[in-house]
Amino acid sequence: MQQMIVFITLTSWLVLSSLMSCSFTGGSRHGVFVTVWALLACIPFMLKPLARAERQFRPALTLISHRRTRGWVHLAPWQPTTNLTPEKVGQFWNSVNTSACQALQTHQTVIISSHLLTGIRARRVMAHLEKSGFDVRSRTYSIPFTPARKAVMQLEILFRQWRWRTEFRSVWPVLVLKRKSSDAQK
Repeated sequence: MQQMIVFITLTSWLVLSSLMSCSFTGGSRHGVFVTVWALLACIPFMLKPLARAERQFRPALTLISHRRTRGWVHLAPWQPTTNLTPEKVGQFWNSVNTSACQALQTHQTVIISSHLLTGIRARRVMAHLEKSGFDVRSRTYSIPFTPARKAVMQLEILFRQWRWRTEFRSVWPVLVLKRKSSDAQK
């Protein structure tokens, strides 16, 4: 199922880019059409150099999204998640801890979602929050990683990191943090 979704998406993009190049070139020669079509077909692969440029201007490793009354902490999409040095992994999790603290200052509920989250890492986040003085309840959920979600992740990895990955977890861990009522009144 996952491979079929990826195949259909890539095929659709190739057809769409050929239709766009046909409309751009009109009745031009075949060589012009092929050149324009190749350039349009390669546009998704420009996400890797764009992400590298974005890291220069926005070096944050994590993002805090504000949705309704909740804060969502997740990995910045322009940050690579492969071939990381131990120092870079440490920086990433320090950023998750810092972002969780910032989000808990303004939100009653904070959700941390990452394909890199594990039970041990969730406990480390909780330990950091306790050291920082937050009194929170937590719950970890395992959300099924459906074939459609795996296909989207596979396409994102292909376009942003220029590599093909087929092995994925079967579940996506999500950590939900909720301040206890005594913290909410501060």
